[in-house]
Amino acid sequence: MSTTERSSYYYSDEVDGQIDFFKEFGIDPDIALIQNTDGVHRGNLLEFKVSIGDVNKVLFQAIKYLSRLRVRGHNVPANILLVDLNKQTIYKFASADYFDEIHQIYTTSASRSVQGFRAKSNPMVIQDYFGAGAGQVAAVLKENDFIPIEITEDCVVAWAERYYREVPGSNKESFLANDPKKGSLGELKAPKHFKGLILPYKGDDYEAFAHILDRLNDKLKKIELGAFYTPKTYVLKSHELLRKAIARVPAGNDYVIVDRCAGSGNLIEGLTDEELSHVIVNTYEQFEYLELAREYGDRVRAVIPPTYKAGDPALGVLLNGDALSDRFVLGLLAADGSRVPNEIHKHVDNPDCTVILFENPPYADAAGVESNVSGKKKAFGWQASWVKAQMAAEPAISRNGTKPLRDLTNLFIWSAFKYYLRQPTDSYVVFSPSKYFKSQGLINRKFIDGFLFNRKRFHATKDAGVSCILWANELEVGRTVYPLRAFDINPKTEQLVPGAVQKNFAIGVGNVRAGADGLPVVDVKTTTSVVSKLFDTRKFPDDEEGIHCETNGRESDDSRKAIATAVYNDNILGYLRAYGNSFENIDLYSQLTRCTAYNGNGFHLRRDNYLTKLPLFAMARIPSEGRYWIRGVVNRNADNGDNFSHDKEFLKACLIFTGLAYHNKCLSFTGSDGREYRNELCFDTDTQASKDLVAMTLTTQESALMDQWGRVLDLARQTANYDPSKTYGTFQIEDELNTFHYELVGRKKIKVYDYPVLNGEVKALRKQTTEYHAAAVAPFLWKYELLK
Repeated sequence: MSTTERSSYYYSDEVDGQIDFFKEFGIDPDIALIQNTDGVHRGNLLEFKVSIGDVNKVLFQAIKYLSRLRVRGHNVPANILLVDLNKQTIYKFASADYFDEIHQIYTTSASRSVQGFRAKSNPMVIQDYFGAGAGQVAAVLKENDFIPIEITEDCVVAWAERYYREVPGSNKESFLANDPKKGSLGELKAPKHFKGLILPYKGDDYEAFAHILDRLNDKLKKIELGAFYTPKTYVLKSHELLRKAIARVPAGNDYVIVDRCAGSGNLIEGLTDEELSHVIVNTYEQFEYLELAREYGDRVRAVIPPTYKAGDPALGVLLNGDALSDRFVLGLLAADGSRVPNEIHKHVDNPDCTVILFENPPYADAAGVESNVSGKKKAFGWQASWVKAQMAAEPAISRNGTKPLRDLTNLFIWSAFKYYLRQPTDSYVVFSPSKYFKSQGLINRKFIDGFLFNRKRFHATKDAGVSCILWANELEVGRTVYPLRAFDINPKTEQLVPGAVQKNFAIGVGNVRAGADGLPVVDVKTTTSVVSKLFDTRKFPDDEEGIHCETNGRESDDSRKAIATAVYNDNILGYLRAYGNSFENIDLYSQLTRCTAYNGNGFHLRRDNYLTKLPLFAMARIPSEGRYWIRGVVNRNADNGDNFSHDKEFLKACLIFTGLAYHNKCLSFTGSDGREYRNELCFDTDTQASKDLVAMTLTTQESALMDQWGRVLDLARQTANYDPSKTYGTFQIEDELNTFHYELVGRKKIKVYDYPVLNGEVKALRKQTTEYHAAAVAPFLWKYELLK
């Protein structure tokens, strides 16, 4: 495009002008387009408008973007360039003039609430930037200066995590160290890596960051130590259980409240001075110890360890604070071989003192740690801890296999009852995922009361259930149901909400019922048998070697290393992979393909009994994403065997759902072995599923659903790619026949479906199938306790 053409070009869309600008001045959009800005190029923030009628308004919008960059740990450019596309004019401002504004938090979008702002100085104006002013613009775009910003509580986490990513071997101490008597100052006090990007922190301590210290761990420590923050709203609710535990203290007894993993102490925030006088807290990290000592040292009975000097500076941890070590549990080994107990055991050994443990133990899975350490950093070693070795030697634990030993949380829970709780009036109030009592059999103590909280409010990435339970140190055998009162937190108001914030939460559905007060209660039920108990493991004399399928239903190539033997038989209709019992990674652990899945953990569906096995597919399609009362709380299981196989209506519902479900990846195709593999688990002509459905009586909802399927199939047969030799299910229709292409509309690529009527009917079918599962399948999954 010539200069003349550019000067006369009229932009109706700022994206078009932005693309021209980027091309002209060699700006890579993949690098420049960050954090929803119009572009950051070297030391310049770019803000494009088709036309700028109010420079102040657009400037304030740009300042909001600079605030966002600061909060999210990005360099803050020194220049603000406001680009008027149709006037080909740039207004240049200095970011430093708006230092205070950049250090504020803006809760509305950048383009909202910008009226009334006034610039502090006149901008540099560059006109005709594609022509006479091009050289001046090119020079500005070469500038690579940034303004140093202050680290505040709203951005410290983002800058800390950036520091850990970019500086090999860095840790919390190298970021926060603030005492020159103890060594070099940390990055916050004396910036080196961020020199010129952040200002040295002026405070004598980090009191402003106290409530978020738990979030300042680097990525490895977060995984290994299992650090996550307990929301204050949940903390205050858990105090109800703690006070019930205090009420159990016998008259005349002293009592202690012990938290072996206190972090920066947010679990005890909100306790009365009297309650705090009974508290003993411990932490494994040096900086958290300093916070505990500063905030609670003169208010609690003890902070352990009594000194932070006995530690490992390279890791920023305290040897005296390692609650899983023998020195912590048994006492410090003296020169004469005796043990010197810490403050906790002085009370544990006193029969006139009641012990209450109140903890949110660190949560980490061994697999997560191992996959993230990879030999690059020194591990904290909880997997080789003394407590874990003692726990592994327990016969009751070893009978349950290694799974209970894989969770760091479990080491704290097991050791609580093993080494600290001695009398029936002792108690334990503990936050944890429910599997330790639900499926791992880790505890046989008396349940008194409990809550179910949403783990997402603990800065986790997904909604999942976290139990908070008051246990009495009394034996209780035979309990199979644990009623937990469910509470969520509204993230906008931080208020406690009975049940869940989500609109799809309902009392009386699934595992949720109304308590005596009318508020929602989630019944967490124990499980003992995994789904594989219901697998069909038969082998037939005429079974032959077959082929493997990928998770998308297509044949695996020779490079794929298979862990399951591929089997072919005319009586095989598919392969159902039903691995695990939770709803984590459900699309990986529950799959239905035409041939043997290369990754195994399933079984072959045979013509003679496949109908009684389809519930194992249907049980995995209960919606769990975003539902904390399901994820981490409900298991798929086989405790009751096939107690459902007599229910013809239920089996019919599972057949209809399976035949129409998008997640049914059975395909019709020609295999590399020369065989024609036909999808028999769909409702195309003359399939096994169609033949069996003909003999069944359909409800009104089912008839409407099958009519909808008929419309989809009729439209699919009219597409160019339709192959009459194949039988089609929903997935194959969407994957092969409901085709689309991209069209250029202006400068944007738009997806355009080749068969919009088919596409609309397919979407309607998926919605109706989901509704059918909720109405006709799910209630029976709960009834027969395939889900509990």
